[in-house]
Amino acid sequence: MKKQMPGQFGAVAALTLWSVALPGLAQETTGNRVLEEVVVTAQRRGEDLQDVPIAIAAFPEDAIRDFGIADLQGLQTITPGLVINNTSSSASPYLRGVGTRLSTLGLESSVAVYIDDRYVSRTSAAMFDLADVQRVEVLKGPQGTLYGRNASGGAIRVITKVPGDEFTGELTASVGSFNQVNLRGYAGGAITEQLKMSVTGASNTRDGYADNVFLGTEANEQDFQALRTKVVWEPTDRVDFTLSGAYWSRDDTNGNQQQALDTDRENVGLARGGMAGDGRDKIASSIQGNIEADELSIDFRANVAFDGFDVSSITTYAESSPDGEVDSDGTSSPTLDTHTFEEADTLTQELQLLSTEEGALKWVVGAFYFDQEGAASFTADFLFRFGPGVLSNELQEVDTTAYALFGQASYELSESLSLTVGGRWSYEEKDVRQFKIPGVIGSNVSLPFEDSADWSDFTPAITLRHYSDAGMIYATCSEGFKSGGFNYPASSPSAVPLDQEEITQYELGYKGTLPGNRLRLNTSLFYYDYVDLQVTRAASNEGGVALTTENAANASVLGLDVDAAWLMGDRLQITAGMSLLDTQYSDYDASARVAADDLLEGGGPGYGVLLFDADGESLLRAPDFSGFLSARYEIDLPSGTMPLTVTYSYTGEYDFDFVGSPSTGALTQDAVALLGARASYRADNGRWRVSVWGNNLTDEEYFNEVVANGFSLRGNWAAPRTYGVDLSLFF
Repeated sequence: MKKQMPGQFGAVAALTLWSVALPGLAQETTGNRVLEEVVVTAQRRGEDLQDVPIAIAAFPEDAIRDFGIADLQGLQTITPGLVINNTSSSASPYLRGVGTRLSTLGLESSVAVYIDDRYVSRTSAAMFDLADVQRVEVLKGPQGTLYGRNASGGAIRVITKVPGDEFTGELTASVGSFNQVNLRGYAGGAITEQLKMSVTGASNTRDGYADNVFLGTEANEQDFQALRTKVVWEPTDRVDFTLSGAYWSRDDTNGNQQQALDTDRENVGLARGGMAGDGRDKIASSIQGNIEADELSIDFRANVAFDGFDVSSITTYAESSPDGEVDSDGTSSPTLDTHTFEEADTLTQELQLLSTEEGALKWVVGAFYFDQEGAASFTADFLFRFGPGVLSNELQEVDTTAYALFGQASYELSESLSLTVGGRWSYEEKDVRQFKIPGVIGSNVSLPFEDSADWSDFTPAITLRHYSDAGMIYATCSEGFKSGGFNYPASSPSAVPLDQEEITQYELGYKGTLPGNRLRLNTSLFYYDYVDLQVTRAASNEGGVALTTENAANASVLGLDVDAAWLMGDRLQITAGMSLLDTQYSDYDASARVAADDLLEGGGPGYGVLLFDADGESLLRAPDFSGFLSARYEIDLPSGTMPLTVTYSYTGEYDFDFVGSPSTGALTQDAVALLGARASYRADNGRWRVSVWGNNLTDEEYFNEVVANGFSLRGNWAAPRTYGVDLSLFF
């Protein structure tokens, strides 16, 4: 069902449009401050954000701190059009309505995530802490030319700090509600004239947001540690090497606060005598284990400068291994208590040639190689009619090999007009094997099972830019490509290899900074034409238990993005953004979970499958309207300054999955409005800073994820109101 723009966000939209409509007022404001230039590397070279013909939301370190963003999921509060759901240890980013519900091994997300130069292929590794971040860039729309096959929805780039010539350091301690204790430390600088090094460490712990009333324990607590080191060696003026190593681990139940949202009429666990929690702060689960996950990564970059161009070799390696349990029925009954296991080793190699000469022509060409080997399994403690047992989709191994050649060139046709053309050829092959796990009740198909498939595509892009005193106008036509893959289990008769997902984007954008550099406005009007869009849902047409990804025929997205920053005098800065989306599927025979009693009177507890035509339905996890408004005011005090930041974020209603009847109405996430604030005192000598902060100050109750399977309708609660104090020391 199509949704209307919510009236309660009208004030934010009006203020955004009002600030845009009154440029004269911004020019007449007295003062010496101007908006700081934002440098991004979205096109593989450092450029002013206002010169890049891509819709980008970019946040430097100070902004991330002021907005209260602690991890990747927090970016959705300040990036309209971005939705990041999570269940247990896996992130599910959606950008402008495009994403992947749960990326099983061999089926990556449609929104690519990068840490520096390393592509983070596994969603469990995307839930990292933003501990030593210099900048975050969210690239909206398909990035098929420079960022590869799995960036059809866009890309999120996290750029970490690089040690400089001067030795600097920072220690931050944070205490807050739920006995939160976060510790962070950074130190870096020059060891010799040619050698620089930095070390970052982080530890985040807190108690649970809820009580498990069945076991008498806590749920959704956090225990996370991370360590990163970076070494930069510059033996000559033309050669430099950067070696980075990082490790993080978690052993907790963070993000795993599952609760049944139905009654014993529908929920099998409740019908069998189990109990459920009452409200956000109480759950009931028989699961006692934690989520254990870690990742080790090593990145190496070598740059050599020649006359007229630079050559860069980028090698990355990562080992990740999430392992944890999820209460998939949301009750104390062991009806469907699941255990997920995965391990993956990923190696990438990229070669880039980048022009450096001043002139009308700028270009970049390169080659990319990706290799991943991994294994995964899904098992469930299941209560059969004849007693308890272990159900499984067996052990599945997937090997992925991908190659790509890419290039992009920009030419200044005149002082006010430039043309950019580019393209990427991609090839990918996946081999899948499935093996029997002894002692479990699995599929009826004959195992072992083997299959393989390959996909390839060429994704071109062309952009025309026009410059004037009023700013830059650009028009882009580009294509994106996401490779196909295998469902889990691959041996299921319905789990044929997925077709690749293809997108064509048409975008018209404007980026302008008014005279005086006190008002910055970026807008983007875009249209997506999708073919074979991959949709992941918990209801297959065959009615299976496991999640199913399928090609949903075609889909379209029409949207408008607006981002604005307004410096009102020397003390007050307003930052705002909004996203309007009109999305729909076409030619899509879909299915939805529906209570068994709704399908057949006396059907008993549980959920069946209702087939229906999804033509005209909105895309899942695509709010029609979202936006944020932030005000930062700086007060001068004796021996220091006090910056105050208040941020309001709004995300309109959207569906986690198709709603086939009132019995699964909880699959619709109601509109959510979040309010956050931070007040700091920063000493003039630059040696220390103390901050008081609060997130979700109005204590909104909403979900990170809601899932309907054959046995239950369950939700995973998002964080309640939190608050605390930070103390930072600088040296």
